[in-house]
Amino acid sequence: MDVSTSTLAAAVQGVRALVSAYDGYEKGRFMKSDEAVRAEIQRRCEMLNRHAEKLQGDVHAAGNREARKGLETMIESINILRNEAQFSITSNHVSQHTGIGKLKAKAVRKLVDHDSAVLQALVDTTRMANELADQLSDLDDETVNARIADWHQKLTRTRNMYLERNMYIDGLIKR
Repeated sequence: MDVSTSTLAAAVQGVRALVSAYDGYEKGRFMKSDEAVRAEIQRRCEMLNRHAEKLQGDVHAAGNREARKGLETMIESINILRNEAQFSITSNHVSQHTGIGKLKAKAVRKLVDHDSAVLQALVDTTRMANELADQLSDLDDETVNARIADWHQKLTRTRNMYLERNMYIDGLIKR
C-alpha cells in the first residue's frame, strides 16, 4: 500500500469514526457532523480536480484532444459535486430542512452507512485517477479515452449517490 492509498484509507476511517458515533446525527449535533462529511467530500473533490488537471496537461502534451475534452467535462462534474456538497440543503445553519434533528435510529444508521459509501466511492474514484496517471505512458489513446470515460462514470454514480442522502435525512429510508 503506497502512501497516498494509506492516507486515503486513514481519512475515510477518520470520517467513518466521526459519523459512526450515531449521536453525531442527533438533534443539536447534526449540523456539525453533516458539515464534517460535506467538508470531506469537498476536500476529496479538490484532490480529484488536481488529478484531472494534471492528466489533462499530460494528454494535451501527447496530442490526445478527445481525452483532453473528456477530462474537461470530468473537471466540470467534480466542481458540480463540490458545489452540491458545499451548498447542500443542510449547509445553512438556519435550514428549513424538515428532517434535521428528527431522525429515527434506523434512518441514522442508514445515513451513516450511506455517507460512508459515498466517501468510499470517492476513494475508489481517486484510485482510478492514480492508476490512470501511473499507466498513462503505456496506454494507447483509445484505452486512455475509455479509462477516462469509466472514471467519469464512477464519479457520476458517486454524485447520484450523494444526492440520495436527503432521502435519508427526510427519514425516507426505503428506495
